[in-house]
Amino acid sequence: MIKFTQNNELDLNVLEVTDIIDLNTLQKFQDNFSLSLNCAAITVDKNGKPITKESSYSQFCIGLIQSTNKGCERCAASHNRMGQEAAKTNKPFVVTCHAGLIDFSAPIKVEGKLIGTVLGGQILDSAVDIAHLRRTASEIGVNAESLVSSSENIVKVNRKNIEAAAEVLYIVVNSMAQNGYNSIKIATLSKKLSDNFIQASATIEELSASAHEIATNQENLNNDIMTINTF
Repeated sequence: MIKFTQNNELDLNVLEVTDIIDLNTLQKFQDNFSLSLNCAAITVDKNGKPITKESSYSQFCIGLIQSTNKGCERCAASHNRMGQEAAKTNKPFVVTCHAGLIDFSAPIKVEGKLIGTVLGGQILDSAVDIAHLRRTASEIGVNAESLVSSSENIVKVNRKNIEAAAEVLYIVVNSMAQNGYNSIKIATLSKKLSDNFIQASATIEELSASAHEIATNQENLNNDIMTINTF
């Protein structure tokens, strides 16, 4: 929501990602980023609510881990922790999720204020921990063999490459956000200047009218004085 404070400044407390970044452009970038790294991605607002469609989600996650309420709760908690950590450190955050996969988050900030987060991952940087997968399957209520089998299709990426990709994501998305924010600020400044010009013009007209009135009054006074002098 675009809202202004009493000082006619943008209220960052209610500013949304979609106020300053075109949603179609963001979705296209997210899809292409996800495709290039062969990882999953989604963008959420500052409250964790998705604002883009899921990009390249794995069957391991969307078909099994997130097929139960317990699994979804754990994913939500993991995403929330990632977002908070990224916002606190003001940089991308790479972590192992509750299911043993590598996830990362890139905070979207404007003037130091968090307005959203890009979440990515669902990949591995090493061999999967089968024992951990079996425990996870039991705890969230999914078939252990299906989860282990599905993990074989998860892409393995070098950790440094994951960190580099997260950094690129962070730089690009925040550049998009800053450009959008600057455009709004310029539009706001132009409106201020326009309003000030109109106000200044009105003031000049008022002063001109006052000057004319003063001149008229002075002329009348001079006439009155001349009339008095004739007596």
